[in-house]
Amino acid sequence: MIKLLQWLTRIAWLGALVLGLILSRFPELSIHMALGRVVVLMLAILALWALFARVRVPAAIAALLWAAATIYVGMMRDRGTVGEIVHVVLGIGAIGLAEMLAAAINRGRASLA
Repeated sequence: MIKLLQWLTRIAWLGALVLGLILSRFPELSIHMALGRVVVLMLAILALWALFARVRVPAAIAALLWAAATIYVGMMRDRGTVGEIVHVVLGIGAIGLAEMLAAAINRGRASLA
């Protein structure tokens, strides 16, 4: 299940990044926004999973806050250049956090077996 969440996150993140870079002049990017929501949702699921599994608890809490910040900044219409850069950085950080949490959950499950 963790692998599925990882791959969904990776694919959605790549799609959102490419669409965001190519079509950045069009604020009504419903596909970009939908893929971004998938990334944030997968990050939140992995963070909650890590919390319940008690692995990397501070990172899991940070990931939940990161997901909320990503949604907040992503929904702001008038971001300006700095806001756009923050939005991209939050997106890149989201994939890093998701990968880290998935690896920690897998290690935690392997140590229990």
